[in-house]
Amino acid sequence: MKNNRLLLILVLALMALTLSACGGRVPTATWPGLAADGENAYLANGTTLYAIRISDGEQVWAFSSDEKSTFYANPAFTSDGQLLIGSTGNDRTFYRINPELNPDVENPQPTVTWSFNDAKDHWVATPLVVGEIVYAPNADGNIYIFDLSITGENKLVDTVELGGKLWAKPATDGERIFVASLDHHLHIIDMKTLAVDTVVLGGAVNGTPAIQDGKAYIGSFDSALIAINAADGSVDWTTPVNSWIWGGPLLVDGVLYFGDLEGNFYMLNAADGQAKLDSIQPDGAILASPILVDGKIVFVTENGTVYMLEVGSNSPVSLEKLEAKIYTDPVLAGDLILVAPFQDETSLLVALDKEGKQAWSFTPKK
Repeated sequence: MKNNRLLLILVLALMALTLSACGGRVPTATWPGLAADGENAYLANGTTLYAIRISDGEQVWAFSSDEKSTFYANPAFTSDGQLLIGSTGNDRTFYRINPELNPDVENPQPTVTWSFNDAKDHWVATPLVVGEIVYAPNADGNIYIFDLSITGENKLVDTVELGGKLWAKPATDGERIFVASLDHHLHIIDMKTLAVDTVVLGGAVNGTPAIQDGKAYIGSFDSALIAINAADGSVDWTTPVNSWIWGGPLLVDGVLYFGDLEGNFYMLNAADGQAKLDSIQPDGAILASPILVDGKIVFVTENGTVYMLEVGSNSPVSLEKLEAKIYTDPVLAGDLILVAPFQDETSLLVALDKEGKQAWSFTPKK
C-alpha cells in the first residue's frame, strides 16, 4: 500500500509535467528545486523562483514570469554567479537570471539577462555548467549546448539529438558528458567531437551518475545499481536492490551511498558492487540523493526525516522530523543544511544546523 501511494505521487508528477507542456497547469504535483550560493538559497516552487537569505531565512525576491513559467529543476550557477533554470510550463523558456538587485529601484526584481525559447518540450533537468559552456538536457530528447561568452541572444552552438526524455542532470569527467534518459539509456558524449556512445540499461534513469576513475555509477528503475566503463561503455558490474532507484548515488572514499523507493539505504563498494555494510531501512522511501556534510552522509526520506550517517557506520541519527514529505535533495549552505518540504502549507524551506536544530523556516511574503 505504501509503495502504491508513492508510485501514485510519482505518476501525478509525471502527469503534471506532461500537462504543463501541453498547456495544462498542475504545478502543485511537482516537488521543488533547490540550490544555494554563499548568500542566498534559491527555491524553485511552482510558478515562482524565490531567493532566500541564508543568514536569517528572509525573502530577498520572488520571480514569476509573464508567461507563467513553472519551475521544477534545481537552479544551476554560471561562472559569474547568475542563475540558469528552465520552465516546465507551456512557454518552454530557459532563463539566465542575474540575482543581484538594483538598490535604486523601488520593489526591485532580478533581471533576466538572456533566454532561449526554441526547445520542443519542458525543462526538468538541471543543466551542467563547464566554464562558459552549458549542457542543458530537455524532455524533447535533445541536449542543447550554449556558449555564454557569445554576445547577443544566439548562444546556441550545438544540439545533440539523443532521444528519450532527459530529466537527469548530466555529469562529466572532464573529457565526456554522461546524460541519462527515461528510455533506458545512458549517453556518453565526447566533449571535443560530440560523438555519442550509448549504453542500454534495464530501466529508466532519473538520477545523476557518480563519476570517478573512469567509471560511471548509475541507478535505474529496474532496481539495480550499475558500474559502467566510461571509455567503451561496457558494464563492469550490476548489483540488484529491492526497488527503484530514483536519485543518483553519492561516492565517498570508494563507497556508493544511495536509497530506493522501498526505503532501503545502501552502502556498496565501488570496486565490485558488493555491500560495504548491511543496508538499512530508516522510515520511508528515499528519492533524493544524499549529500556529504563534514565527512558525514546526510539523506532524507519521503516521511520527512533528515538523517546523518557516519562514514563506516550503518546506524543513522535522525536530525529532524518534518511534518511533510521530502523528495528534493538537501543542500549544504555554509553551516546549514537546507531541506525543501513538498506541499507544506506552513513553510517552503527549512534550515537546520549540523546538530539538527532548526535555524529558521521560510514562508513567502504575501
